[in-house]
Amino acid sequence: MRVPVLGLVVLVAAGCGGSPPYEDDPTVKVGAIISQTGVYAMLGDEMETAMRLYLDDHGDRLGGRPATLVVADDAGNPEEGQKQARRLIEDEGADVITGLIASPVAESVVEVAGGTPVVIANAGADALGGPNVFRVSYTNHAHGHAAGRYAAERYGRQDVVLMASDYSAGVETLRGFTEGYGEQPLKSILTPFGGLPDLEPYFAQIPPEAELLYAFYAGAEAVAFARTFKQLGYDAKIELLTCQNLTDEDVLRAIGPDAEGITSVGMYSPALDNPDNAAFVARWRARTGENPSTVALQSWDAMRLIDAALARGRDLGRGLAAVGELAGPRGTFMLDERHNPVQNWYVREYQNGVNRVIATIPPQQE
Repeated sequence: MRVPVLGLVVLVAAGCGGSPPYEDDPTVKVGAIISQTGVYAMLGDEMETAMRLYLDDHGDRLGGRPATLVVADDAGNPEEGQKQARRLIEDEGADVITGLIASPVAESVVEVAGGTPVVIANAGADALGGPNVFRVSYTNHAHGHAAGRYAAERYGRQDVVLMASDYSAGVETLRGFTEGYGEQPLKSILTPFGGLPDLEPYFAQIPPEAELLYAFYAGAEAVAFARTFKQLGYDAKIELLTCQNLTDEDVLRAIGPDAEGITSVGMYSPALDNPDNAAFVARWRARTGENPSTVALQSWDAMRLIDAALARGRDLGRGLAAVGELAGPRGTFMLDERHNPVQNWYVREYQNGVNRVIATIPPQQE
């Protein structure tokens, strides 16, 4: 698969197309709703670090205006996320809400955001959207669809089993995979969401004739899946292809050697060879001593989008709608009419501590 010539216009200047900032402009308050506790806490740490790093590197200014980050913990709970969204908007005066790791939390926050723009840094629920909702990550369907397209080409539509955590991200990603693959699976196995169940009985449901397993898990659930897969010897029984979340850098550090050789499809890798990514990885390593995760990159890009939008004027909602295209560590991407990314996807193989890029999947109209 070849990388298409995208021919996109790149925003390279903070003030491109916008009004100049004024010294008396009020401070921009960015409300970040993340998971500081719960199953996605490790992802929340990456998210907050990336957002604060962006502000540090830009002198605590966005679009030329002074800016501050106000962080709230959703605890991975939709009701708590909604409560924190109201607090950030009504009590803290947040100009924009961002963060949002889990899809159920993001859906609940969008319900109460009203006219306050929401920039989703991770959640992929397909139904998320609206005139004031913008996403720098991906839709669950697009994520699975890209993996399904690759699997059909690479494995020749072998007998496939699908396995995922039973919530919107898992279900929608598997649906996208099936459509991209072009064949119905032998079996779809859904495991309870929100905890760490014993996965051995679920692995036992895999039919013996299955040749390929595609899996969606994230956070602590991803760690549990990878360890169980290896411990039960399934690495010697069946080909494994995973979502990007299962082999994100922060998860890989927890999985350890059990992750070696896992192939995944995602929209970013720290091994991508371009100048923007080299600079981002170097900056992240200087701060953390580690490679950046996909969640870190998406959180950085959420701040970049807000920065570019504010540079276009004081109406943040209009500015976000007008940005359209951005270049950066993942490569150039654009927002479509629903404010979702149109972007390349990458096949990564985890080797010796690095998610090496082994193929590129260009965007496709689904």
